[in-house]
Amino acid sequence: MTKETPRARVLTALAHKTPVRVPFSWGFGPTTEMAAVLTAYCRMLGVDWARLQVATEDIRRVNPRYIGVSLPPEIDIWGIRRAVTNYNHGFYDEISVYPLAGYDDPAALAKYPWPHPIWFGYATLREEILGPDPQRRHAVNLLAGNPFETYCWMTGLEEALMNLLVAPELVTAALDRITGFYEQKLARALRATGNLVDIVFMADDLGGQLGLLCARETYRAVIQPFHRRLVATARQYAPAAQVMFHTDGAVFEIIPDLLDTGIDILEAVQTDAAQMDPAALKATYGKHLSFHGAISVQQLLPNGTPESVAQACHELVKTLGANGGYIAAPSHAIQVGTPPENVLAMLRAVLGEADYATALESARL
Repeated sequence: MTKETPRARVLTALAHKTPVRVPFSWGFGPTTEMAAVLTAYCRMLGVDWARLQVATEDIRRVNPRYIGVSLPPEIDIWGIRRAVTNYNHGFYDEISVYPLAGYDDPAALAKYPWPHPIWFGYATLREEILGPDPQRRHAVNLLAGNPFETYCWMTGLEEALMNLLVAPELVTAALDRITGFYEQKLARALRATGNLVDIVFMADDLGGQLGLLCARETYRAVIQPFHRRLVATARQYAPAAQVMFHTDGAVFEIIPDLLDTGIDILEAVQTDAAQMDPAALKATYGKHLSFHGAISVQQLLPNGTPESVAQACHELVKTLGANGGYIAAPSHAIQVGTPPENVLAMLRAVLGEADYATALESARL
C-alpha cells in the first residue's frame, strides 16, 4: 500500500489538499446479510472478507459503551420498542412502540424517563482508541448524536413532521431534552479522549428522494438551533476535530444552513436524489465543505456492472476529490442483493491497482 497512513490520507483530504490517493471508508458498511454474501464470495477467491474490510478502512468509529442497567433486548434507552421483522432476505428491527406518540403537552415531557449520560462508560474510551491502534494510523470518528431523528423514532415520522407545523413548541421541548443528553454524553466522551478524535459525527435525515422533509424556514426555526448546540460542544472540547453531518436525500438547498451551523463534512451524498449532482455539489460548496460517501447503494452498486461501477467511482474521485475534500464511501449500508463483484470493483477503483492488490494479499486465507 501507499506509504501514507490512513489517518494522514484522511486529514490531508479534509484540509482540502490532495492526498497520495483518495481516502476510503465503508461508512455504514454492508448489512449483516450482505456481509455473509461477501464472506462466501471472498472465500472462493481465497480471501477473508472481515480482514479485507479492516485492511481497507481508513476511519474507525468509536462510541462510549452502554454500562447502565440491563434493558430488555427489544427496548432501548429512549423507551423505543422494536420487533424483529422478516423481509425474506433477512431480518431487521421495526419500531413497534413510539413512546412519545400522542404527546401534545410540552410540560408532560418533564415526567418522561429520559436517559442519562452516566449510563455510558468513558473511563476506558481512550484505551479503546489507542489499544488497537497505538500509533494512531487511522482517523477516529466519534459518534455525537441525532436529535431530530431520535424524536422521530420516539413519536413516529408522520406525527413528528406534523408537529413541526402545528406544535413546534412541543418539538422544541422534546429536542431540548434529547439534545441535552447528547451534549452531555459528547462532552464527557471528548473530555476523556482529549486530542484523539479527528471527526465528530452527528446526524439527522433532512431529505427525501425528491426534496426536503420540511421547509428550510422550519428547519431554521425549530431544528437548526439544536444542531448548533452539538457543533458548539464539539468545538469546545475538540477544537481540532472536524464535524461530519449525515443526512440522506435531496438536501442541496439546505447545505448553506448546514454550513451555517458549523459543519465541515457532508455525509451520505446520495447522488440518486434530486439535485445531488456531484459536479454541482463540488462547484457550489467544495471550497467550504468536504464530502463523504456518494457511491450509490440505490442504483449503481446493486444494478451496475463491475465495469460501470469502476467507471463511476473513478469519476467521483476525479470530481469530488479534486484538490482534496472527498472521502470515498458507499452512500449508505450496502444491501443484500448487491453483486459482490460490484463491491470489489468499487474497492479496486478507489484504492487503485497497487493498494488493492496489497489489501487482497494481506487478507489471504
